[in-house]
Amino acid sequence: GGVGALSGRRSREALTQLAKLVPVCLALLRDLLKDPAVPRQAKVVAGLTVAYLALPVDLIPDFVPGLGHLDDALIVAWALRHIVASAGRERVAEHWTGDPDTLDRILSLARIR
Repeated sequence: GGVGALSGRRSREALTQLAKLVPVCLALLRDLLKDPAVPRQAKVVAGLTVAYLALPVDLIPDFVPGLGHLDDALIVAWALRHIVASAGRERVAEHWTGDPDTLDRILSLARIR
C-alpha cells in the first residue's frame, strides 16, 4: 500500500504535484512538532522528515529535471501517512494553512484515507 501503490504516469504526476507543495508541508510538519496533542510517534516522524528536507544532500539531486524533488515528495507522503495514522486526519487538518481542498488532494494522492 501507501505511496508504493501509486503507479505509472499517475504516480509521476501525483508526486510532481506533491513536490510543489513540499514547502507548505514543511510548515505543517513544524507546526505539528509544536502541538502538545500530537503523539510522540508522529512527532518523531515529523522531526525526521523536517531534518531530511533540511539536508543539502538528497537521494535524487534537486537539479535533476523532472525528478529532483520527487524524493522530497516521497518522504513527505510517507511522513503524512504515518502522522495521519498516529495523530489523526483532523489534527493534521487543524495545522494546514492552505486551502482545505489542497490538503484533501495531497492526502488522496498519497493514498491516505
